[in-house]
Amino acid sequence: MSRERDWASRVSQRLGIGHSLHPCLFSGSAPDGPPEFATGSLGGSYCTETPAMPFSFLASGLRHRHLILRLTRARLEARYRDTWLGWLWLPAVPLLLLGVYTFVFSQVFHARWDTVPGQGNAPFALMLFCGLTLYGLVAQCVNEAPSLLIAYQSYLKQLLFPSEILAWVCVLTAVVPLGVSLLLLLIVYGVMVGPPPISSLLLPFTVVPLILLTLGTVWFLSSLGVFLRDLSHASAVFTSALLFLSPVFYPASRVPEALRGWFELNPLTPVLEAARRSLFEGQLPLDWGPLSVATGVGLLVSWGGYAWFMRTKGTFVDVL
Repeated sequence: MSRERDWASRVSQRLGIGHSLHPCLFSGSAPDGPPEFATGSLGGSYCTETPAMPFSFLASGLRHRHLILRLTRARLEARYRDTWLGWLWLPAVPLLLLGVYTFVFSQVFHARWDTVPGQGNAPFALMLFCGLTLYGLVAQCVNEAPSLLIAYQSYLKQLLFPSEILAWVCVLTAVVPLGVSLLLLLIVYGVMVGPPPISSLLLPFTVVPLILLTLGTVWFLSSLGVFLRDLSHASAVFTSALLFLSPVFYPASRVPEALRGWFELNPLTPVLEAARRSLFEGQLPLDWGPLSVATGVGLLVSWGGYAWFMRTKGTFVDVL
């Protein structure tokens, strides 16, 4: 156990965590029965659990939840460290963007959203902000995923480290600003339009399929990025195209009928439409059919991405 304590202390120091991690994380057993870790020649690790179970990725996240939360907090603290405003940048950035959108689309373009008649020009900026906020979660994680393991290669080479948790850390780091932005959206909505409808309480549930889809995509891309370094450039092109191929700047009803079937294959479409309906149109109940399909697709992608990652993680150290 002394060796495990030494490893836990070293990991804690490298990660900037104030206190030492539990040594059982690096041993072959633990109170809640995590999988065994085997050490590679360079100090890398692989997990001997089989990812065949559909919800094994959730079990892995729950098992390492303390380390995931600490890494997420460390990344957020590093982002705002040595800045004058510090954590105040977390609400300041979306507020500044929302102010710019409101001025440009309300006072300059006089833009209106087709599905919300009779509410003036202000809701277009709020609609746009809602779409861009949800899209930003996907774009940030997809753009970061191909180089995620490369950025943490020192841990993979030298430490017994569960590399599969990095996808959770990547997504949670983007979920925190998303939650702050959605909360600010509700507050600004109350100021500019009026009290949000009761259906806005369902807004967090509409984001669940998006988080699942993003999580699985990060596992896929982070694994492939170890072998295909060009993937980071391709992901930037993909996310730029996704911005205009998703109902961010326009409602899905504006898409020509002949192309709508293809357009609805985009998993972002039901999420964005449901989020806007719950907040701006006050629809209860929501159209759970497309959301259920999107959730099923998200679970399938998460499971497939996790399974692929666990099958390939044993080769990461050799390639890096």
